[in-house]
Amino acid sequence: MMIGESYPVTIDGGAAVPPGADGSASPRPSRAGGGITAAALRAACWSAVALGALAVAGYALYMPRTGAAAARRAARQELARVLDAGETPEHSAYASQRHWWNYFHDTHGVLAATERRLIWVGVAPRGLIERDAGDPTAFDVKTFAYDSVTAVPARSRLWTGRGIALSTRGARELYAVSAREWPNVGRLRAVIERRQAALRAEAERERKAQEYAAWLARQPVYHVVQRGEALSTIAVTYAITPDSLRLINELTGDRIKVGQRLLVKPGR
Repeated sequence: MMIGESYPVTIDGGAAVPPGADGSASPRPSRAGGGITAAALRAACWSAVALGALAVAGYALYMPRTGAAAARRAARQELARVLDAGETPEHSAYASQRHWWNYFHDTHGVLAATERRLIWVGVAPRGLIERDAGDPTAFDVKTFAYDSVTAVPARSRLWTGRGIALSTRGARELYAVSAREWPNVGRLRAVIERRQAALRAEAERERKAQEYAAWLARQPVYHVVQRGEALSTIAVTYAITPDSLRLINELTGDRIKVGQRLLVKPGR
């Protein structure tokens, strides 16, 4: 018996007998606290089940209705409509993007390099409960000129996956690419680099042609007098006056002869 506890006693022949001394069970303490704990556990379990059901329902409602394969087929069909007359893709690769306005769902599509430009056609994802669900498929179409775009490998999906970054003047687009499509991305970049090399070569030819034209413009121009020509007709041919023609050739009159070499434009 602990100090401070009190027990009812009975008198047996004048001796006090505590409860239980005769073999009977002693009273047990109350278990009210154990009942509260069990109820709390049951409530927590039911809450977890409800939250799980809500999460599953939310995922089912907001998950995209169009799979990657179907989106790629639709992107291919739209690409055919985007191309100009006579424009053909030299190479292409499947890729995807994620945007916050699409709940970070994948926008699957295709990157295509033609002889004129680089084109992206993506299929915007839609959830089951989005409004205007009966509207036609929405496409995300972007074009990049070869003379103003750079294509470099990059990391996507929080730096855990492969991708390609397309940078233009003041803008950057990042596309995720699967390991299976990565070789196609390499071939796509090869097309871009080849087209850009051709543009640089054409620009160099144009620069040299302009330099040569400028050099020619600085050279003196002569005219060899043919039979039947006069000083006045030669001046009209070169858009100068007969007086200017006489002055630059130090002629005292209008008399010229066949085979004579006249300066019609001084060099600079």
